[in-house]
Amino acid sequence: MQTPPSGLLEAPLPADYPQPEALVFGQILGPYLVHAHHDGEHWHTPQLSPRAEAPLPMASGGLQYGFSVFEGLKAYRDPQQQIQLFRPRDHARRLANSAQRLAMPVPDEELFLQLCQRAVQVHARYVPPHGRGALYLRPTLFAEEEGLGFRVARRHGLSVAVTPCCDPPQKTIRLWAETELVRAAPGGMGEAKTGGNYAAGILGLQRARARGYDDVVWLDARQHRQLGEAGTMNIFVQIGHELITPPLDGTILPGITRDSLIRLLRAEGMSVLEHDLSLDELVAAQMAGQLGTAFGVGTAARLVQISEIAEAGRSIGFSDTGLAARAYTALKQVQEGSSHALREWRVAVPTA
Repeated sequence: MQTPPSGLLEAPLPADYPQPEALVFGQILGPYLVHAHHDGEHWHTPQLSPRAEAPLPMASGGLQYGFSVFEGLKAYRDPQQQIQLFRPRDHARRLANSAQRLAMPVPDEELFLQLCQRAVQVHARYVPPHGRGALYLRPTLFAEEEGLGFRVARRHGLSVAVTPCCDPPQKTIRLWAETELVRAAPGGMGEAKTGGNYAAGILGLQRARARGYDDVVWLDARQHRQLGEAGTMNIFVQIGHELITPPLDGTILPGITRDSLIRLLRAEGMSVLEHDLSLDELVAAQMAGQLGTAFGVGTAARLVQISEIAEAGRSIGFSDTGLAARAYTALKQVQEGSSHALREWRVAVPTA
């Protein structure tokens, strides 16, 4: 792989670089991209280039038709300050599934891992100390050849950008149930991590905030009653002694954080179920005194507690049973290497 300009092995921090606690997700981008080209038959040797020199042609399929899929994963420092990626191979497999859905070339796991490790190596100084944040990686696969005809593209690129972020704060949010707009439908692209799904959700977010809520909870496309995603997060709801999350039915993203939490809590003896859950069932559980906590999970946010889901004419309130804090801690410890459990989820980044 090409080294950075002038033999640079690690990108220096800018003079005004903030303390870890002041890092805001997405505001500071690493100065370099790691990029690999696909010519229609083969992946080429990855290259490193300044981020500012990587324009995407206006007439490319990635911009014109949304032929683009991406991932979001994090690199953490463990208690010994060694840098480790969290579940990168699982992210590689999810990117492959998204690429197949959009008829794009599938990068193998080793190429994906190589690109991510190199992106972290060159931005190692951007990785916060243990327990104080992470380096977020955004691998993006896109059609890059020019041409306005609607067709399967031949030339594609896979680039990895990075942004440092603080440890996600534990907060509580209120959600508005969207009963008119639809984020995803059966047979669509809801399970692919592609920009179109996020574009489909932005108006719902705007409508929820106009009503005074923090985010939107998406419902099924047919009857607008079954829970889908909480904004861009997977949702969990506690009813009695069980924790329930909607099933992977093709309309929601198969979250890596979702899967991690299911496995962690089941290992602790918690009953975690994957099945449909409607607004009406939440109301019934609330009336029976069985409704506990609710939260959303995702790579960027880790875990965010939900205090309320509202729709026209009624509000569903959730209790703080302590489960959200317990889940947050379990997830944080395994991600940051403070726990010896599930070591196979953490992949070391070799020293550059």
